[in-house]
Amino acid sequence: MTTNNDMAQATYAIGRRYEMGDGVPMDIDTAARFYRQAALRGLPDAQHALGFLHATGQGVPRDNEMAVAWLQSAAEGGHAEAQHNLGVMYAEGRGVAVDYEEAVRWFYRAAINGCSHAQEWLESQAMEEVIAGD
Repeated sequence: MTTNNDMAQATYAIGRRYEMGDGVPMDIDTAARFYRQAALRGLPDAQHALGFLHATGQGVPRDNEMAVAWLQSAAEGGHAEAQHNLGVMYAEGRGVAVDYEEAVRWFYRAAINGCSHAQEWLESQAMEEVIAGD
């Protein structure tokens, strides 16, 4: 018996193949459709991928508010890259009002979950504070 999660994983995997051109012609539009199906089934990997596509305008119209919504879902599901990307959206005010404290919270969660980009961002902010304090 196939579970909802199994179906979401399989659908996401097909989307990845289309995004990467792995065994099929590269087709971001098709990848986005498969990601959406898997994202609606609650798969954080697919929610992150779809949010990223909305943020960059690949395969779907660029829509920062939609990007934030999908990244938020993935981030709340524990997806470290989504947590990092959501932090970027808050830091830059893309799809949301600039909120430095919220950005730091998401970067911190991402760093705890092993995202090296978030760790680097936090370190750079700490270094800027040290330099500014001199």
